[in-house]
Amino acid sequence: MDIEALMPADTPGYMLPAWLGCIHWAIGEADVMRAFEAETGLRYSPAKTPLDRAIDQATGYSEDFLRQFIEWANVNVWGPMDGPLED
Repeated sequence: MDIEALMPADTPGYMLPAWLGCIHWAIGEADVMRAFEAETGLRYSPAKTPLDRAIDQATGYSEDFLRQFIEWANVNVWGPMDGPLED
């Protein structure tokens, strides 16, 4: 998976390290993960056995979850480069 390709289009290339840091922080933050789960109904359950890991790899489960989380985090955590949207 090309993680960099999931960076928002309005985020300049020089912001890549900050964006990656934001995604890394967000996926490890319990409150953010609870908000993601509440809004999307998706919950990541890491495989515990070698067979389960092989199944996840073959089906793309982990990559699919990560892609959906990043797309959600781009909107709900990172936000637009020109500031928060006005209501």
